[in-house]
Amino acid sequence: MPTRQELKDLARLRLREAEALFAAGCYNGAVYLCGYAVEVALKARICRLLGVESYPEGGRIKGAYAVHDLDQLLLLAGLREKIGLQEEPLFKNWGTTVPWNPDLRYRPPGTISRPEALVILDAIRHPKHGVLRWIKNYW
Repeated sequence: MPTRQELKDLARLRLREAEALFAAGCYNGAVYLCGYAVEVALKARICRLLGVESYPEGGRIKGAYAVHDLDQLLLLAGLREKIGLQEEPLFKNWGTTVPWNPDLRYRPPGTISRPEALVILDAIRHPKHGVLRWIKNYW
């Protein structure tokens, strides 16, 4: 069970790993890790919202929280209404990010181009309108 702080650290680490993979020309892997950076950031927010130290992964509530769907996690994090109130660039970046899912790991190498990967990477790391930066305001 990762703690809230561990989830924050993992979000930052996954972004650095995504950037390293992007720089190495591994665009599929970069996009894959971008999604996980957002996922674990939202899970850190859920810990804060619930007032728990560790992410709820066991017991009876596991089914509700053991998900990879970014839109569902946004709802569980209490941020769905807030994203709609944000400036258009952030809302657009969320729209770029939300289609992510862990099944990307099964896509053949080379199916994500450099420009496609850059759009997704920039959507989460943009210094003003990045999805990850925005989530950090609430975690």
